[in-house]
Amino acid sequence: VRKRVPERLAAHSHCQKTLVAARLKDRFVVDSQLRLMVEQGFVATTFLCPHDPYANMRIADAQGGIPAIMMEMLAYSRPGVIEVLPALPPSLVKGSINGMLLRTFAKLDKLNWNLDDRTVNLTVTSVKKQDITLIARYGIEDISAPSGIFEAKPESGEATCNLHLPEGKPVDIHLKIGQRNPLDWINWV
Repeated sequence: VRKRVPERLAAHSHCQKTLVAARLKDRFVVDSQLRLMVEQGFVATTFLCPHDPYANMRIADAQGGIPAIMMEMLAYSRPGVIEVLPALPPSLVKGSINGMLLRTFAKLDKLNWNLDDRTVNLTVTSVKKQDITLIARYGIEDISAPSGIFEAKPESGEATCNLHLPEGKPVDIHLKIGQRNPLDWINWV
């Protein structure tokens, strides 16, 4: 993804590259591509997104692509797994998102983070009773949730935690994340 040169200046090519980077958990490509789209004419002051930079042709490539990128970089999910902040650009130190559907039969009602304080708070409502693995690549120094949610509280520094989610009840989870570099796994491959 990092070596690929865009064939043209169309917004959809930048969105596709950024979505791939987010899925690969490459926060640096996500950061550079989002900046490129915002700073180089793909997002107008009215928030309309042209197909080509600074053009009058309004085709919703980036209009649908940028929200998808934001969701993919903030939470990755598949059946039985929720990962928080998998491709968060280093420049987004604080933020939040509400009402995101996850691919594990659950809704992320709220997610907010503050990397200066190393905190991540999330509220998840599962559509069905299920066990999930929560992942934080920064490491989990401490975690709190209502009683009966933990399978076992993780050791400090672990990146995963197994949770029991009840059906239809919002569950508040509070994380104190570690200082691990999310891309450290590259050194182990």
